[in-house]
Amino acid sequence: MCALAWLCSVASAQPSATPPIDPPPTDPPTPDAPPTAPPTRGSDDPSTTDYRDVLADPPPARAASDGDPPTATARAGAYHDSDQTTVWRLLGNIAQTYGQFELSAGLGVDAVTSASVDVRSSPALSKVDTVTSASGRSSTSGGTMTDTRYQGTFGAGWKGSDGRAVSLTSAVAKETDYASVSGGINGSFDVLDRTTTILGGVTLTDNWVSSVIDTTIHRKMFATAWSAGVARVLTPDDAIRVRYDGKLSAGYLASPYRNVRFGDWTASLGTQQITFMNTIGSVGGLPEHEPESRLSSAVVAEWVHSLALGIGLHPEVRVSHDSWSVDSLTAGIDLRVARPGWRLQTGYRFYTQSAANFFSDKYIQDSAMYPYYTSDKELGRQVGHLGQIDLSFVAIEPDTVGDSRLLLNLQLDAVHYSYPGFVLLPSRDSFFVSAGLSWEH
Repeated sequence: MCALAWLCSVASAQPSATPPIDPPPTDPPTPDAPPTAPPTRGSDDPSTTDYRDVLADPPPARAASDGDPPTATARAGAYHDSDQTTVWRLLGNIAQTYGQFELSAGLGVDAVTSASVDVRSSPALSKVDTVTSASGRSSTSGGTMTDTRYQGTFGAGWKGSDGRAVSLTSAVAKETDYASVSGGINGSFDVLDRTTTILGGVTLTDNWVSSVIDTTIHRKMFATAWSAGVARVLTPDDAIRVRYDGKLSAGYLASPYRNVRFGDWTASLGTQQITFMNTIGSVGGLPEHEPESRLSSAVVAEWVHSLALGIGLHPEVRVSHDSWSVDSLTAGIDLRVARPGWRLQTGYRFYTQSAANFFSDKYIQDSAMYPYYTSDKELGRQVGHLGQIDLSFVAIEPDTVGDSRLLLNLQLDAVHYSYPGFVLLPSRDSFFVSAGLSWEH
């Protein structure tokens, strides 16, 4: 049995209609903008169950005691970008199958050091001796913020031999000034001789936001996300999937650290502090003020095509719109190759979005003239390019059928984003590299 089932299906030229079932996101809300942190699996990414062979005979049912050996993955990675942010990441997860049931658990740790535009433009964070770390240490130099993020996940799933599947997911995340708890349920079932899959899911996330600068700030944000779609096997070499994703966020959606300056200001971009001049009102500006609800909708279309035995293409497109008038388009294509001793996935994604209806590169008038204002570049216009390569090599082959084998995983992501009109950061380049080991059977 192959743990990375999409590789097995590509190798056998049998794509599948089964959707990904991933842990719910727990990051602070940026529903349509690309992440500024290291990449994690998102709702558009394939999972290990994405392309199983739906045309094959169903596997025989096994007793609950006939559990497979556990599978596990351990990864270490590093992220750095031109906005002076560095993240060291450790990830680990383990899964155990018992007949038609599976249990999984994971733990991730991110150690973040940032002197980004948001940090250096904050009146408080850019000062010396600001307490910015989970351990309570004081920064010895202004304009730098450090923190550690912990996230734990747990999942339980059931897969029937007739093409039905249900999974429960949960996640807990904690930082110095942010915490979240989430849970979700996903399901799918096959119809029409298992050539068509109906899928759907719901995730609920509760977020707590505070500030290391102002201890009086204690805000909440609640998010509900849902997804529904259909996938269809067209030929032995082709499958398509169309999905609708929705998300409603309500509560505190701003950042307690971002301030907005008013007037036709100018800025001096220092390495520790950004100095503003010619502002209307206080040179420190006002804390950003954003609407406290946001509804987003997205349509995703994917195609899986087998070029030859062990070689497949996966193009996809995603179009989204939200109640803040942010429209975005993501288009990408992946090439996947499976060989007995190695596996390759490489691809490219293009991203573009319009600005929110209340976003401005500069708020020229007095603050009283604007109901909402923000300095979040992720709410402005963006154009992004992402390239990725992921390699896996078999390090230790199993001695007998049913034994585990050891894989070495290497990943490299390179990203370029441009922010037209955003004075403080016209563009950002980032790189993420990781290496890890996987045990599978």
